[in-house]
Amino acid sequence: MIRILIVDDQKILLEGLEQILRPIEDIEVLGTCLLSELTEKACERLRPDLVLMDICMEGRTSGIQICERLKARFKHLRVVLMTGMQEVSFLTRAKSAGADSFIYKESSGEAFADCIRATMEGQHIYPDVCGTSTLGCTSSTLTEREFEILQRICRSMSYAEIAEDLGITKRTVNFHIGNMLSKTGYKSIVGLAVEATDKGYTSSV
Repeated sequence: MIRILIVDDQKILLEGLEQILRPIEDIEVLGTCLLSELTEKACERLRPDLVLMDICMEGRTSGIQICERLKARFKHLRVVLMTGMQEVSFLTRAKSAGADSFIYKESSGEAFADCIRATMEGQHIYPDVCGTSTLGCTSSTLTEREFEILQRICRSMSYAEIAEDLGITKRTVNFHIGNMLSKTGYKSIVGLAVEATDKGYTSSV
């Protein structure tokens, strides 16, 4: 029996995954977490074999950061990170954080179960990287810095506030915004921010 903990800040997705995985005979859902900051305590209490965790969550701590902490504290714990955003940098950062496997949220229930089983057998499951974002009218790659700026725009931060928060100049912020508009085909950052919000890019990583 594979004992798992599911972590996701979107309740509907959390409940959906729980309903999909609970009936599977060789997988036991020990519990769920809506807040990334509670994951370590939940692992101390429940002692799962594997944590299935979203990368992008509201709050101060991302799935990437929690993954690093879990792998450092619980030597035998497996961690599978998941996301709904096909962004190449997430795969790289997940590997660097020590994640055992990675899966996209649009995957089928069977794919989730197979990924969990394979990970527990010592395999490292990572999807093929398409290297593109799904923002705008063209397929293009947004850099990690562009995502950081876009997320802050979605939170209604001013360019000056973004510059201060990231430790860069306002001119650099404008430069990155210009690049994003050019890549996605948007004429204004407002339209891009609306689409980004709809697709969940407002969460921090």
